[in-house]
Amino acid sequence: MKVALLCEYSRDMGAYQGSNIYITELITRLAGRDDIDLHLITMGRENAVRQEEGFTHHILRKGGPLSLPYFHPLVLVRMVKTVRAIRPDIVHALSTRYPCSTAAVLLQNDYPSLVTAFGIFEREIAHYREDMPPLERTLSHIFHTFFIRNERWVLSRAPELVVDAPSIGDLVRTPTTGRIHVVAAGLDLERLRPQILSPPAGEGPDIVFINTLTRLKGADILLSALPGVVKAYPGIRACIGGKGPQAPELRRLARDLGLEANVIFPGFVPDEEKYRYYRQCRMVVVPSRWDCQPSPLFEAAAFGKPVVASDMAHPGIVEDGVTGLIFRSDDAAGLEEKILFLLDDDAARERMGRAAAARVGEYDWPRVVDRYVTIYQDAVREHRRGGKRATAPAGASPER
Repeated sequence: MKVALLCEYSRDMGAYQGSNIYITELITRLAGRDDIDLHLITMGRENAVRQEEGFTHHILRKGGPLSLPYFHPLVLVRMVKTVRAIRPDIVHALSTRYPCSTAAVLLQNDYPSLVTAFGIFEREIAHYREDMPPLERTLSHIFHTFFIRNERWVLSRAPELVVDAPSIGDLVRTPTTGRIHVVAAGLDLERLRPQILSPPAGEGPDIVFINTLTRLKGADILLSALPGVVKAYPGIRACIGGKGPQAPELRRLARDLGLEANVIFPGFVPDEEKYRYYRQCRMVVVPSRWDCQPSPLFEAAAFGKPVVASDMAHPGIVEDGVTGLIFRSDDAAGLEEKILFLLDDDAARERMGRAAAARVGEYDWPRVVDRYVTIYQDAVREHRRGGKRATAPAGASPER
């Protein structure tokens, strides 16, 4: 099967951002299959076609006389032409962003088309703006309006849509008229297994948060929940690991709350150190205000640790009271209550960790890719039968 995969990708992508990990893993896994002829279409500084390990990489130059920040109309035209020249069996856009998703929807009358929604940009951008400098925030209001309109248009017309949790499917069910498939983010269990089997060495933090330090990820909510936890358990230790624009604010907040003796800020945490923290800790906290790709949910499960997650942090992966606990987003008091419950009840904490570990195989990358290939095959059959669930009028575009 010939697959045209449209996405933002480069070898130097940030390796620790959830969507980048997802894209890189999916490309690698698809390229390694004998039944997939993968053609990757991305944007870059120069036009090029490269034969890379297991796939053909078509790079389209950004910029040009009509280009504006975030908006490259000529790239969209070239992307559509490139796909037509490849003549794929299916077109797959990774994300609802312009221009990849736009091209996939415009091509759906000619080829089966699939869009993976990593998240809902319209929901996320309000949180991202809080971490932006003033000028960038102003530009965001101007140019991201187009991205939002494009996303709405794509969601309303994509014939096949992949989301990574049932809750995200519920959010897009009203605008979309296509079929919705739930495929959870992947985890490389084979690579993790030696780390999982290594015995804990020494003492580490009891509570672990490792993520990008932005308001979206909610580390400030965890800090606000800790004074009550420290009052009940004066020796408790928490790790807030990662880098990001909120880091100075978080350090000030910890100091103002009197948590300097209980909270460590190790900065960027390499994988080996991160896995050591997971082996040593009692729980992992994911307090995101909105998050569709929180890899700590899957990593914590792999290490047999319960997760305390907000109801905006990929709800549906954590089963409340079974594999972890859920609290209402932005509710520090609710988070404090859940943390104390797990600290008070060793048996419940260990039971939830075992239950999480028992389910983690569902998210192993080989299973994720098998699921994608099945969706590809179903979409091709549906398209050949003339059963497209949504059609974009000829020449229609999201800005109209």
